[in-house]
Amino acid sequence: MTEIESIPVPAMRLDANGRVIEANASAGRLFRRDPRSLIGHFLEHLVPTPAPFRHGIVSVGSGQEMAVFSEKDLEAVFLRELFHLTRLSAMGQLVASIVHELNNALSGILGYSQLLLQRDLEPAIRRDLEQMFHEAQRISRVVESLLKLGRSQAHKKRLSLDALIRRCEELKRRSFSLKSITFELKSPKRLESIEGDEALLMQVFLNLFSNSEQSIHSCRDRGSIRCRIRRHKRGIIVDVIDDGPGVCAEHRARIFEPFFTTRLGSEGTGLGLPLCREILNQHGAQISHVPRNEPGACFRLRFPARLAFDSPPESALASLPAMVSRINGCRIVIIEDETSVREVIARAFGECGNHLVLFSRGDDALPYLRDEFVDLIISDLHRPGLSGIELYLRATALKPSLARRFLFVTGDTTQSQIQEFLRRYRIRYLPKPLLVNDLHRAAEAVLRDSAATTEFGAVQA
Repeated sequence: MTEIESIPVPAMRLDANGRVIEANASAGRLFRRDPRSLIGHFLEHLVPTPAPFRHGIVSVGSGQEMAVFSEKDLEAVFLRELFHLTRLSAMGQLVASIVHELNNALSGILGYSQLLLQRDLEPAIRRDLEQMFHEAQRISRVVESLLKLGRSQAHKKRLSLDALIRRCEELKRRSFSLKSITFELKSPKRLESIEGDEALLMQVFLNLFSNSEQSIHSCRDRGSIRCRIRRHKRGIIVDVIDDGPGVCAEHRARIFEPFFTTRLGSEGTGLGLPLCREILNQHGAQISHVPRNEPGACFRLRFPARLAFDSPPESALASLPAMVSRINGCRIVIIEDETSVREVIARAFGECGNHLVLFSRGDDALPYLRDEFVDLIISDLHRPGLSGIELYLRATALKPSLARRFLFVTGDTTQSQIQEFLRRYRIRYLPKPLLVNDLHRAAEAVLRDSAATTEFGAVQA
C-alpha cells in the first residue's frame, strides 16, 4: 500500500500544473471511476460545479500538491496530518541512511565477536563476549523494524503474529517503562502464520499500543497492556486490552470515523483507528471495539482462515555454533568501503587457503574483474563511486561468466529498485548486519550456483 493509499479519505496527488498523477481507491469510489483512469486529468475538469463535496489542497514538496476530499468541511487537523505525512516521508529517507550506517557498525561488532569466540577464552571473558553478541543482535532487530516502518511499498510474506507483536513491544519498551506500563503477550505455543505486509501490520499494532498508552496515562500513572492471541474456527483472533478509562458508550459508534477524536488540542488527529481499519481491510482482516464489564478498552483483530497456514516454529537466537567454512583454494574478491566489515569478511575466509583480493571501491575492482579469473565476488550494494548494481552490470557486460559469482551484502533491501534488481538477475544476497556462519553458507551456495570452482578450488563435501 502506497503513502496515498494509507490516507483514509479520497485523495489525489497533483503535479505543478494541477494534473492528477496518482489517486487512491477512495478517490475512485468518490468519482465512480477506476482510480487509474483519473490520472492525467486536470483537477478542475474532474470536480463538478456545484460540487457535492468539499476539497482542500496542500503542498507536499517537489512542486506537487495533494487534493483531499470530504463530504463535510475539511478539518484543519487533516491538513496538519498531511504536513506530518510529508515530514514522515523525508524522515523515512533519513532513517534509511542512518540504518545503513548502524548495520555496518553492527556487522563489525557481531563479526569480531564471532571471531573472538572461536578462540580458547577464559569462561568469564566468553560470557561477556556472548552477552555482547546477543545485545548487538537485539539492536539489529530494532534497527530492522525501524527500516521497515520507514518504507511505504507493500510486500506481503509469511508472518508470525507472535513475533510481529514482540517486535512492536520492543520498539515501545522504553516508553512503556517510563510510564510504568507493563506489557503481556499470551499466545499458543504453535500458531499458524499469516500472509501480510510486516511494516503495515506493525503500524497497526504500534498505533493500538500508543492509543492504550495515552489512555492509561490520561487517568493514572501506571497500567497494563495485554495481548491475547487465540485460534478461532474462522482464523486467528488478537485482542489488545488495556486498563485505561475505556471508550464511553456515546463514542463507540464513531471511533473509526476519520477525524473523530476525544483528545484535546493537537494530541489526536482522529486518523489512527481509520488507518488501522484500512490497513487490515487490505489484508482481509477486521478490527472492532469489544465492550467490557471492567474498566479499559479491548480492540479485537480477526485474521481470516484463508490467510492462515501451518509454519515451522521460529528459530531461537543464534547459538554461536563453531564457524566451519568448507570453501578453500578459491580466489575471492571482496569489495566493501567499510574497513571493519571488509576485514571481518576477509578473516571469515582467510584461514582456509583462499586467495583474497580486497577493494574499497568498485571502480578499482572493475579492471581486476575484467582481467583476472575469480571464483566469488562479495560486494556491498551501497558505497561511494561505482555502486554494487552498476558494478554488476558493467562487470557482467565485460565478462558474462561473472553473473553467477556475485554475493551482495547490504544494509537495505527494502528499496524497490534494489528488490527489482536482485529479483530480475536472481542474485543471492545477505542483509547486514552479517553473521559469519550465514556468510559461509551463502558463499557456498554461490559457488554451487556458478559451478565454476573445479579448477581453482572446490566446496568440500
